[in-house]
Amino acid sequence: MGTGKTVLVTVLVIAGLLMLALSFVASIVVDTIDQRIADECEDETGTIGEIIGADEGQCQDGRDMRDRVDSIGQMIGYLGAAILVISVIMVAIRKRQ
Repeated sequence: MGTGKTVLVTVLVIAGLLMLALSFVASIVVDTIDQRIADECEDETGTIGEIIGADEGQCQDGRDMRDRVDSIGQMIGYLGAAILVISVIMVAIRKRQ
C-alpha cells in the first residue's frame, strides 16, 4: 500500500473511532437528560406544574433536546461505523492487488 493510501486509511480509522466515541458520549448525555426529566417532570408535582405552565416549558424543552441529541448521536455513530467499514474495504482491496 502506498504512503498516501496508508495515511488516508489511518485518518479514516481515527475519524471513525472518534465518531463512535462521540456517539457513545451522546448516549450518556441522553440518559442523563432522560433521568432528569423523570426526576423533575414525570412525578405528580412535575406533571401538575407542566399542565398549569409553572415549569415555563422546561420539561418539553428537555424532551426536545433529548430527541435532538439522540438523533444526532445515532447519525454520528452510523457515519463512524460506515467510515470504519470503508477503511477496512480499502485495506482488503489493496492487499489483494
